[in-house]
Amino acid sequence: MAKSRKPVEPPSEHGIALTLHQAFRRSNDVMFYCDRDGTILDVNEAFVRHYGWTREESIGQNPRLLRSRYTTPDTYQEMWTRILDPQVGFWRGELVNRAKDGREIPVILTITAVRDERGGIVGYVSNAMDVGDLRRLQERVAQTEALAQLGQMAAVVAHEIRNPLGSIVMAARQLAGGSLADEDRDLVLKILRDESQRLNETLTNFLSYARPRPLKLERADLNALASDVARIVTGDGGGGLKIESALDAGLAPFRFDPDQIRQVAWNIALNAAQALEGRGLVKVATGRREGFAFLRVADEGPGIPAEAREDLFQPFRTTKSHGTGLGLAIADRIVRAHGGRIEVESAPGRGAAFTVFLPTAQG
Repeated sequence: MAKSRKPVEPPSEHGIALTLHQAFRRSNDVMFYCDRDGTILDVNEAFVRHYGWTREESIGQNPRLLRSRYTTPDTYQEMWTRILDPQVGFWRGELVNRAKDGREIPVILTITAVRDERGGIVGYVSNAMDVGDLRRLQERVAQTEALAQLGQMAAVVAHEIRNPLGSIVMAARQLAGGSLADEDRDLVLKILRDESQRLNETLTNFLSYARPRPLKLERADLNALASDVARIVTGDGGGGLKIESALDAGLAPFRFDPDQIRQVAWNIALNAAQALEGRGLVKVATGRREGFAFLRVADEGPGIPAEAREDLFQPFRTTKSHGTGLGLAIADRIVRAHGGRIEVESAPGRGAAFTVFLPTAQG
């Protein structure tokens, strides 16, 4: 006969509270608790280790003691709008906080409103994860990937340098001869300008891929960036290229590296212009989707063959008659370093669309 099992006594409220407090104190995540006025009531051991303020120094302070130069008033406005909204009740994003000794510590932060039975806010819990080590690891992996392909890169770049360099040498000899007619002289000068620009672009792409720059995140306007790129592409199109823009007026500035994302947008827009051979329509749009901002560039060119789409972002792959095939590889790496992605839509004869997604929760 089976023995009857003794019913398990549920833990008391005091026991639950003690267990939760121990979990709070011992958590590897950086945590602190504030009252409804934003005064710190308690911090855990990880907080002390990461920021250098003791528990006694921290209690009674405002969380703004962690504020770094990167955290703007717009960040706080967005943060508290979401936390105080009963339908949301929390904010999650990436911030750079400041330690007691001035060190800047990148964290993924979640702040949650604690409410009583009637729905009133009684306090806030902050939970942060230090992502500095992760960022450094990502940079080392990116550097290792680039170095592993240096041999192949050297061969491709040598080929791409030899061709324009040969044209430049020939043009220089003709100019030095002093016997060119005016129309021939103009043609030779044009060759010099075009081939010099091609050579400069090749070397720039080579250096960008071999030695990726670390991100410099700052609050920037993706709409303004998209407008700038569209204007430059139109100017370079010789009059036959038309740009149609649809920018999301509600897209607020957020943190990204504007110089590197401008390079991404320029590479994609330039590819669209080249696919149209300088005549046709390029559509540029921005918007928001599920915590991401996006920049979309679409053309009505011949499209991308299915076999080329499989390794579109691999280095040294190109469907052009010349070029290193590094433009999209560099763009993909920059966007992934931001925590984003690039999506491609294309069909033969129906053009191509590249959509760059960037996380807006960067603090």
